[in-house]
Amino acid sequence: MLQCECRRILASMRLLRFVVLGLVLVGCKKSPMGRVEQIRDELGGDAPRWSGDLARCDAARATCAVDVAKSIGGAFDEKKPDQISAAAVAVVVARDGHGSDVPGPDVWIRAMRRAKGVGADALRLATSFAMARVAAKHAHAIDTDDAARAFLSDVAASIPGACPTYATLGGGASPDAMPPADSPDHSACVQHDLARTTGPGAAYGQGLFRGAAGALALWKAALAALHDGAALTDASSRAALDRRLATLDDATPKIALKVVAAPPGNAWSEHMVAEHETPLGSDGGAPPPAPPTRTPRTLRK
Repeated sequence: MLQCECRRILASMRLLRFVVLGLVLVGCKKSPMGRVEQIRDELGGDAPRWSGDLARCDAARATCAVDVAKSIGGAFDEKKPDQISAAAVAVVVARDGHGSDVPGPDVWIRAMRRAKGVGADALRLATSFAMARVAAKHAHAIDTDDAARAFLSDVAASIPGACPTYATLGGGASPDAMPPADSPDHSACVQHDLARTTGPGAAYGQGLFRGAAGALALWKAALAALHDGAALTDASSRAALDRRLATLDDATPKIALKVVAAPPGNAWSEHMVAEHETPLGSDGGAPPPAPPTRTPRTLRK
């Protein structure tokens, strides 16, 4: 009788132990916003240690940010991004170097410039981290094809929504062998970047160095957005952001691309400018609506 009672007590204790252990594990699992805070905090350092259960983006694909957002615990919205969407993009840029796999740059440039919150801070830290770690190697005259391709590759990796043409050129593709719609002379997203206030104009140049000029215009636009957004960044992240901005401010004026002229009798450029003045889609045309401000998780202006 006594032995049976002891067995029941021992069984109950084992069950209680498993229940307590389960509760501890559940309590230790971070909420989605807790994961976003962890990503933000890691990006404040110079050697982020990424959580092993965040989705990987080892190969170029359009679902990179979608997969990372899902592993954080939310959905990815490229038009009205919330804090989880911004954090997912931060991971894709800073950890994976796949900025050009993120849809369109303007929504992310606007978020870096105007948005508040943990995810927005992670996005600023990630972009400044990715840009600052490559800035010094391009802080010189870029007048050879190899140097131009290296710069294009790093812009495609470092800036969320960078034109896919930059990644293709950076990978070694010949502009003449590319499909016309993707080539630097005709790509809508290259055209859009050249037309930025930081660019030389939509009809500028031709070939590889036309693409590089578009990439530099995007680089400068991202840097300007980071400066504007610094004032909105939480104090816990501001020092790291300011250090990276100082690195970028020193290097960027030294990036000097070889100047190339547009083709003689450049009728195609005038046609392309007119054609691409209409709003563009995911490659960086008219900016999508401003992010909503109704919930704490949404990026706020």
